[in-house]
Amino acid sequence: MSTTPVETATAAAAAIASGELSPVELVEPMLARIEATEPRLNAYATVTADAARERAAALAGDVRRGPLHGIPIGIKDLIDTAGVRTTYGSPRFTDHVPVRDADAVSRLREAGAVILGKHATHELAWGGRTDSAFFGPTHNPYRHGHIPGGSSGGSAASVAAGSCLGALGSDTAGSVRIPAALSGCVGFKPTRGLIPLDGVLPLAPSLDHLGVLARTVDDAALLMSGLIASVPGAVPPRSPRVGWLGGWYDAVLAPEVREAMAATRALLEDNGVHVEDVVVPDDPLLPEAVLARIVAEAGAFHRAAFERDPELFGSDIAELMRMAPLDAEQVERNEAAIRRRTAALHEALETYDVLACATMPVTAPPIGAMVLDVDGRERPVELVLTRLTSAYNAAGLPAISVPVALADGLPVGLQLAGAAMRDGVVLEAARLVERLCPPLPRPAVPAPADLDGEERGDGDRRDDVLEPVLRMNH
Repeated sequence: MSTTPVETATAAAAAIASGELSPVELVEPMLARIEATEPRLNAYATVTADAARERAAALAGDVRRGPLHGIPIGIKDLIDTAGVRTTYGSPRFTDHVPVRDADAVSRLREAGAVILGKHATHELAWGGRTDSAFFGPTHNPYRHGHIPGGSSGGSAASVAAGSCLGALGSDTAGSVRIPAALSGCVGFKPTRGLIPLDGVLPLAPSLDHLGVLARTVDDAALLMSGLIASVPGAVPPRSPRVGWLGGWYDAVLAPEVREAMAATRALLEDNGVHVEDVVVPDDPLLPEAVLARIVAEAGAFHRAAFERDPELFGSDIAELMRMAPLDAEQVERNEAAIRRRTAALHEALETYDVLACATMPVTAPPIGAMVLDVDGRERPVELVLTRLTSAYNAAGLPAISVPVALADGLPVGLQLAGAAMRDGVVLEAARLVERLCPPLPRPAVPAPADLDGEERGDGDRRDDVLEPVLRMNH
């Protein structure tokens, strides 16, 4: 029996494989960590403690199932799990219990994963904040009262706080990478189509991807090994050719993010990495053009439900649903802007192995902030959060966020993206960045005894409207 705390999925997998650690010995401390951190974070929509214990006990007496044998993970509450309530972050689905797993969940189970529960999501995955008016906001693990990002915000908060060793999330305009950057963990969106979307509530099908959130790049690669047979574009370790995106990509960076990016670039160059400036032409229609496509596709999917039960939609989602549709000329202008940007990214990746920029222009904003002052201008929060991430969804390219610094105590992430089906190149470049940058300290999320009622978030959840969702076992 191991007495050393296990911090990463990679270390846990090695300890289980060697017999030093059993799945039961790993799952019990993880459930205790959930109990200790949830009053502060609200990262889980549902915790399946009994099912996790039963699964761990079964795996402890079984032959090795796969690369994730005994590894405790969480699943975003947008992704179907058989027999476990899946709310999609919406009161419309409070009592929804799927009868089958999403294909990606089935693959994770077959690889030996232990599912701890469902991670909180922004309502219908339609936003980057994870601040539900119905289930209560999820808090940033580094600073209570600030957003974790979204829409996979519960996943990122949980990974960073150590209440799981990895997570499966979704990413339509940055929803894996945004919370990874703001909450201080790794978030990887692979090439479009590598992970099947069957059993995942769609947001915008032309942009939707699944991805993974993890403590380290190796952990992200380990999770991917449980989802696909092999990562395409794997390369031996070498120094990548890095195109550093400037111009439009650094025009609205907050000073502390700009400083962190400059320091990260200098660190790469000082260690012999070839870095060159790349300027992608400005386009005044971005990122609004990508978000407009989401409004059109998500609006069409949810239209009938909204017309029937508008009160079961949060205020920000209801506002999006009420937006007037664009005319054909406006749609074509937006789509032309998306085509220009994706073409520019593809062209740059003919020269460079990866393109680099900040993942987020800012550090985590306070919960409730709908407008941010960036570069001397007030900008809608969703446009700021998706500015640097959404084009990679439109292009279907692999992209990863790696934590590189703390700025005034809040995480800053570097985003790396590569050509389609060159996911291995992106992961290898991210490993290099991770090796060179000092790891972030684990956030000090206090135990319940350290909190008073206000800090616990008592009253944040709409328990007057919904049944409590945290401690349900199925």
